[in-house]
Amino acid sequence: MSIPFTVLGGYLGTGKTTLVNHLLKHADGQRLALIINDFGAINIDAELISEQTDDQINLTNGCICCGMSAGFDEALDSLLTRNPLPDRIIVEASGVADVTAFAQYGHHPGLHLDGIIVLADAETVRAKARDRYVDRTVLRQLRGADLIVLNKIDLVTNAAADDVTDWLNGVAPGIPVVRSDHCDVPKEVLFGIDSGSLQPPSHAHLHEDYASWHFTHARPLRRDAVEAFIAALPEAVLRAKGFFCIEPGTRHVFQKVGQRASLTPSQDGSGTGTRLVAIGLAGQLDTARLETLAASLRA
Repeated sequence: MSIPFTVLGGYLGTGKTTLVNHLLKHADGQRLALIINDFGAINIDAELISEQTDDQINLTNGCICCGMSAGFDEALDSLLTRNPLPDRIIVEASGVADVTAFAQYGHHPGLHLDGIIVLADAETVRAKARDRYVDRTVLRQLRGADLIVLNKIDLVTNAAADDVTDWLNGVAPGIPVVRSDHCDVPKEVLFGIDSGSLQPPSHAHLHEDYASWHFTHARPLRRDAVEAFIAALPEAVLRAKGFFCIEPGTRHVFQKVGQRASLTPSQDGSGTGTRLVAIGLAGQLDTARLETLAASLRA
């Protein structure tokens, strides 16, 4: 099984460090490994730290943070030789980095690209995008995302948040936007859903602003029907993952984050049937439409 690889990006001051700390504190048993550009800026609660060196922090919950002082390739190689291996590798790119360049490492042997998450500051993103010194960097990051997190909405009015969301939809068309206050976004939205537990997450695990939908089917499905279903999934589906059983009975792993979707043969031949989970914003995830699409799979 390959390790999911996630890139976190966004211009300076968007809240990347806040999000990293949030993920570390809510790892829930997963061994997260973070490669962080500005290593000294990560302020981790002292009770979480079990050991710290100049370029590495080991946490009591099994997570680890590495800096890039020796180079990104070296930091990644060190994580891929650990025992046990991390459950997920997250890269926090610098505020001026090209997130798509980092994403190429998601095709490294033993890894798979799970998504590019870019944060935007609700209060300042439009001004940054008009700044002749940084505009290209900001817009390149936004357009390279699979999912945009519009952070710091507590600093603007609801009307202003709506305006910024509409603006983002214009400059980065087709890329889903979720809003957050202090990066309070469920991991199920940011990351792939645990393949061992594909039943819909309970509302205790999802923020009240999010909803989920699930689908199961026992018999193999036609490949053309599966491909048509994936192509027709609405933009309101922020994250989706599952298994398709495709005629004559081969198992395929399905993943979707934002506009990025993949369907690949499973390396694990165990298990039968089709199981899917989709997550989106409450009030925007049209479960009736998803049920209609799913009916075409059974036809």
